[in-house]
Amino acid sequence: MCGICGFIGRITDKSVTERNLARCVQTLAHRGPDASGTCVTPSFAFAHRRLAIIDLDSRSNQPFFDEELGLAVTYNGEIYNYRDLRRDLLRRGYRFRTGSDTEVLCKAFACWGIDSLKRLRGMFAFAIHDQKTGTAFLVRDRLGIKPLYYARVDNGFVFASQPSAILHWPRVRSKRDPVGISSFLSYRAIFGERTLYADIRKLQPGTWLKITDQSHEHARWWDPARLDDSVDCDSLDALIGSAVEEHLLADTPIAALLSGGLDSSVLAFELSRHFAQSPTCFTGIVCDDVYDESPYAVEVAKSLKLPHVLVRLPGATSLDVVKRLTALRGHPIGMHNEAAMYLLARAVAHSHKVLLTGEGADEIFLGYSRIFRLPFDLRRQALLSALPNVIGRPARRRLGLPKFETREFEFFLARYTYFPQSEKMELATSAWRKDIVDDADLIDWMNNAYHSGGATPDERIRHFFVRHHLPALLEMVDNTTMAAGVESRVPFTDHRIVALALRMSPSEHLRWKNLFAPIRAAFAPIEEFSETLDVSKAALRTLYRNRLPASVITRKKLGFPLPLGKWAIDQSSAPFRDLIFGGSPAIADYLDIGALRRWYTSRSQAANDTFGKQLWLICNLEIFLRQLSS
Repeated sequence: MCGICGFIGRITDKSVTERNLARCVQTLAHRGPDASGTCVTPSFAFAHRRLAIIDLDSRSNQPFFDEELGLAVTYNGEIYNYRDLRRDLLRRGYRFRTGSDTEVLCKAFACWGIDSLKRLRGMFAFAIHDQKTGTAFLVRDRLGIKPLYYARVDNGFVFASQPSAILHWPRVRSKRDPVGISSFLSYRAIFGERTLYADIRKLQPGTWLKITDQSHEHARWWDPARLDDSVDCDSLDALIGSAVEEHLLADTPIAALLSGGLDSSVLAFELSRHFAQSPTCFTGIVCDDVYDESPYAVEVAKSLKLPHVLVRLPGATSLDVVKRLTALRGHPIGMHNEAAMYLLARAVAHSHKVLLTGEGADEIFLGYSRIFRLPFDLRRQALLSALPNVIGRPARRRLGLPKFETREFEFFLARYTYFPQSEKMELATSAWRKDIVDDADLIDWMNNAYHSGGATPDERIRHFFVRHHLPALLEMVDNTTMAAGVESRVPFTDHRIVALALRMSPSEHLRWKNLFAPIRAAFAPIEEFSETLDVSKAALRTLYRNRLPASVITRKKLGFPLPLGKWAIDQSSAPFRDLIFGGSPAIADYLDIGALRRWYTSRSQAANDTFGKQLWLICNLEIFLRQLSS
């Protein structure tokens, strides 16, 4: 919907603050091309870039200030139940001058205080200041769909939708966080409060930051571990339908991303059922026939009688496109489909401002069989360790299992990591290794995050994905589509669906195909039986098996791929490789270029997509570091 930024604290020179604020908000212009506004007072300065979607009138421009209540807000997102809240507030005597959800948010806060957050259904990140009490809050939605960053400065706090805006505020350094750099290379994301910048922090999902003249404090207002027992496990169908219907709230045309996979096809079905206007579906074609899912998308669109647009995306790995997106995001491109999604969003932007996508379903409904079958492999490992070594060790190697002394967390990390610690440390400079203490802080954080998720391996993995992996994915989607001036909406991340999915047993989501499948799988490496002997997202497949084409229900997950193993060694990656192997690469502060050359030469002899993803991360980090230094 928008881009927000601002300052909370004592302001002594209004004109200087206005100039600083103007520099910050200009960085977010791509997020809100329709309007811009600022509000500066002695105790706060708010700015806003608007992508107008609800109540298109200029009266709903932000920052929004309610003089009667003494509340000011700058807000990014959508509150899908705002009409219900508005009716409730009208009955309580509140009056409205706009038709926006922004004003509803403001008056809901006046009525119920910070507890109003529990009444909101939607995606949001906002700052609100109460002039009567001198208290301000920074708030982020439950799942982290909308991003929010902040930095502590001498006389207050600076905040923004992107770190790049905060860097334009005086006395905020662009100094890099070496642990953040390491996290990006290992996991293509920076988890927790850390960012790539030493001075900037990320407000966590489901969390608020309260700021007063004398103090500040954090609190988590929503936690996926504290589930709503009132949700009925038989209501998944109704919840998905309700969530999609709510996500259709807009005063502008709505489109949907249709890849031809299960998740986007489920959304397309629900759209055909709940939206009388038949929203247009968009499909991106990024590669050759081996990876082309568009025939499945065409089949779904035809079966549901939905308008359908195929968009060819040449240059999805173009250096110029990647540089442009990196500059807009102020962040390196971690996922190899981001550039393709950005190009698709640009095509959508010619006719639409809102794009529904299927992100979140894999994390919530156990779509990554190779990761979510880890408890099965842990049981196999325990069984083999009880056998004589002459039998157990060869069997372990045949099944691709780690050494018997490998702990559960180490096993998880081996499957989850893009750049294994040992391989990364072999490439690291001695100075960087010293700065990150051989990744000790990062591994400790991951260990604590993993083990805080529950009492069993199943619970720990599922909660890690919802609490940490999913917010990183959602931030990528938000920043990538907003770079093109398009708001992405993710109905599967409705918190009621998440709560219900977490209450369901793992076997309801990840099911064996038949009674003999687990027996056969016991004697095969996971790469041989994943999605061959088992069924991922089984609850969704069962629910929609008579509603969607069989080809969509039964085939394996493919996603939105680019063949990075091939890319890593052919001419299309040459401009990227020139950045790290020619001249004076910025990444030389972290990686030994000689070791990196030897690594590339060795790995390129048998290039696969794992190697391609690693090279992609290194090259994109180089692009980011160069832009940061320019």
